[in-house]
Amino acid sequence: MKKLIFVLLLFSVNLLVPLQPSAQADHQKNYNNCLHGYAGCDPSQLTDAERSQVQQAAHQRNYNACLHGYSGCNPAELTASESKTVSAGGRNSAVDSPTPSQGTTPSQNTTPSQDSTPPRYYTNSAGERVQSPTYSKTVPAGATAQCRDGTYSFSRNHRGTCSHHGGVSRWLD
Repeated sequence: MKKLIFVLLLFSVNLLVPLQPSAQADHQKNYNNCLHGYAGCDPSQLTDAERSQVQQAAHQRNYNACLHGYSGCNPAELTASESKTVSAGGRNSAVDSPTPSQGTTPSQNTTPSQDSTPPRYYTNSAGERVQSPTYSKTVPAGATAQCRDGTYSFSRNHRGTCSHHGGVSRWLD
C-alpha cells in the first residue's frame, strides 16, 4: 500500500511540474525565427555573430523581394549594384553568376551563366543545414521542387517550400 501511495504521489508531482525545455533549444528556436524573419524573434537574445547573420539574411530576403517584384521590397536598403540589377529588370551575370571557384554542383554548368547562382544555405526547423532555392538551367542534384520564380528548392519537407519564391510550381520528389 505504501508503494502504491508513493508511486501515485510521485506521478502527481510529475504532472504538476512540467518539463522545462532546455535553454539551448529555446535559443536555437529564437535564432531560427530571427534568421528567417518569422514572428517570435527576440533580437535582444542573439549573440553579435548571430545578429550579423540575421541582418545578412534580412538583407538577402529584401533583395530577393525587390528582384522578383514582391511587395515586401524596400529599395532604400539595396546596395548600388543590387539597385542596378533590380532596375535592369532582372539578373545580371556580374552580380549573380557563379565562377568555377565558387563550387557549382556537377549537374550545373561549370562556367558562369545567367541561369545559376552560387548556393546559399539556411537552417530548417529541424536544425538541418539545407541549400536555399537556387536558379539553374537544369534540375540540380537533390532538388525537391521548382518554385514559381524559377528557382529549385532543396527543402526536406513540403510545408513552407518556396514560400518566399511565389510557391511551388512542381514537385520533383
